[in-house]
Amino acid sequence: MFKRIVSLTVLFALTVSVLAGCAKKTVSYRDHLEDYVKTMDYRDGFTILQLTDIHWHGGTQIGDEDYGSERYLRKVIDEAVAHAGRIDLIEVTGDTFMLSNKIAVRSFIDFMAGVGIPYAIIWGNHDRQSTYNPNWISKQFLKAPCSLYTEIDNDDVHERSNYVINLQNPDGSTAWQITNLDSGASYREGASDFDLTYDYIRDDQLEWMTAEHDAVGSDVPVICYYHIAQADYDIAWDAIQSGAAGYKSKFFNREGFAPSKFAPVTEGVCLKNNVKAVFIGHDHADDWTCTTPNGVTFGMGVKSGKELYYANIPLGVTDAGIDYNEEFALIGASLVTLKNASGVFGLEHLYLNERDEGDFVMWVEY
Repeated sequence: MFKRIVSLTVLFALTVSVLAGCAKKTVSYRDHLEDYVKTMDYRDGFTILQLTDIHWHGGTQIGDEDYGSERYLRKVIDEAVAHAGRIDLIEVTGDTFMLSNKIAVRSFIDFMAGVGIPYAIIWGNHDRQSTYNPNWISKQFLKAPCSLYTEIDNDDVHERSNYVINLQNPDGSTAWQITNLDSGASYREGASDFDLTYDYIRDDQLEWMTAEHDAVGSDVPVICYYHIAQADYDIAWDAIQSGAAGYKSKFFNREGFAPSKFAPVTEGVCLKNNVKAVFIGHDHADDWTCTTPNGVTFGMGVKSGKELYYANIPLGVTDAGIDYNEEFALIGASLVTLKNASGVFGLEHLYLNERDEGDFVMWVEY
């Protein structure tokens, strides 16, 4: 009996050892900082077109190439190229897909390959609510033409679409750093907690962001993109509504923000990392943008397309800082122009509405 017990104990120990050896080890981001990095050539006047909340899915995308969102996005991108002269990078800031399938994802990849402009995609709260799993969609954009997407499998940074694009000078130094963060989807505090809220950016993501910035130098200016608002947006809005001095704001807030109740205040991290601006998506009826007294801009992109819902802007809205003389829909895109490597940038919002009598097009500077 004693020998049997010893044998079983040894067998159990060997089994545990084998299983432990087969389990994936967590990858430390600190050992792989360079693997989160893509590079592009920098030039003064570098342009970044932000598309957000496209909600591309099989029901509206498959069939006639001139139908639905494909036609609309083509018009938006063509208008941006005509306006700016060229677009160097497209940032696709979440909810590109919703209730989608593999065929629709491939059709979007084909569309972007046809556009021929490098693009960086990050995940929103709806991208993973589809008939594929997160591993599959990640793999598609890791190998897609023109896609700069990258991720480190099984790393110790929350979520997936955390990566940077270093815009490089001819001598190899970094002129600007573009930081992409994954703000997640839905979150519960515990297994028995039924209070579902939006997800939020974690401390380890902000620590990773700081490490990537330290690697290129503390004086390098940064622009950050993610999907869901963090606490900074509500704080700035409340401060402006209470009459606080030193803020600048413009554009429309038609539905309020929807941060997680756990969302952090990120302005301190932004200041530490020389972040000039943060741009998000998520709120379809908002493109409100503000700059804090400390000089950090927190902006929202313009919903890029007519899927799901969007805001109609009536005449008489006076608190947006925009003069306009006809009603329009809050759909289009946002354009950032990096003026120089000292951190100066320009921001414009495009409102593009398809109309039978000729498209409505309006560019508004921030």
